[in-house]
Amino acid sequence: MNITDYTYLINKPEAVNEKQSDALEKVLLEFPYFQSARALQLKGLYNQNSFKYNFALKVTAAHTTDRTVLFDFITSNTFLAVQKDH
Repeated sequence: MNITDYTYLINKPEAVNEKQSDALEKVLLEFPYFQSARALQLKGLYNQNSFKYNFALKVTAAHTTDRTVLFDFITSNTFLAVQKDH
């Protein structure tokens, strides 16, 4: 996966297909703490109704700081991140 493809998927996560999920899995083997790649891969598995989704969800949740944002990202068709003031 190259930077152009990755940037496209960051902007359009609903477009992650099976081939891109496999490419993201290879990226995660090399960079296991790459949180955004992990979330994109999970979104792709969710969109495909993959049997790998449940296991990937557990791993991704463990690597995520705010699980409510992860839930919103995975389940929504259009995701808008709004940063909260702390």
